[in-house]
Amino acid sequence: MSKMIGLSRKVKLQWLDKTVELALQDLSTQDIHDKLNEYLSFEISSPTVLRKTREILMNVWIYDDSDGVRLRQDALKLIKENSDDSLPVHWCMLLAAYPVIADVCRLIGKLSEFQDEITLAQIRQKLYDTWGERTTLFHSLDKIMATIKELGAIQSVKPGRYRIVKHPVCSTQVVTFMAYTMMVVNGESYYRISDIDHSSLFFPFEYHVDKQVLLSDEKFTINNFGGDLTVSLRCSDVSC
Repeated sequence: MSKMIGLSRKVKLQWLDKTVELALQDLSTQDIHDKLNEYLSFEISSPTVLRKTREILMNVWIYDDSDGVRLRQDALKLIKENSDDSLPVHWCMLLAAYPVIADVCRLIGKLSEFQDEITLAQIRQKLYDTWGERTTLFHSLDKIMATIKELGAIQSVKPGRYRIVKHPVCSTQVVTFMAYTMMVVNGESYYRISDIDHSSLFFPFEYHVDKQVLLSDEKFTINNFGGDLTVSLRCSDVSC
């Protein structure tokens, strides 16, 4: 069975912020649906585009059938307490809700290790290797790149060519949440500290994982594997 792409419109940071603002008000799903319609209608005139955009926002932050549900409670609390660091938290939730975004970010992160500029053609070809050459992917990739650009993670050098824009993350709680998200999204059994510190999923962010913080967090367990300190999610937080 082919993987679902699901992301067909770009989203903006302020739209994500608005969705979280509504989510924190303990409103019904229908109320959030209606309020987002009203909010987005000031910028989006097409009913079809508005509907698709609203559904993306609600899939990330509202609907219970998203893979990001297991992250959502912590994510909402983080944004409520660290509103200045909303970007990396939104980023985490997008990765969890849309696997295609996670794959695009991995590609950009890995390519950026060897070159200063990333091209759309490179990303498209490598993504086709994983997802297949589908028309929906061809059109969605433009929207994904537009979203990543709207979030301030990349800037255009020229059409189809981008440079990464770095954002420091200072909040220990947010960095820990990023580590947790990475492990949930990637699904591997364990990670070296260095793997978490330099995850391609978080290519636009400058951050440092505090080993002592991970040790004190009940979500993680740290072991010595092959002479390296490794981190894994506790059994209660994964399928065992």
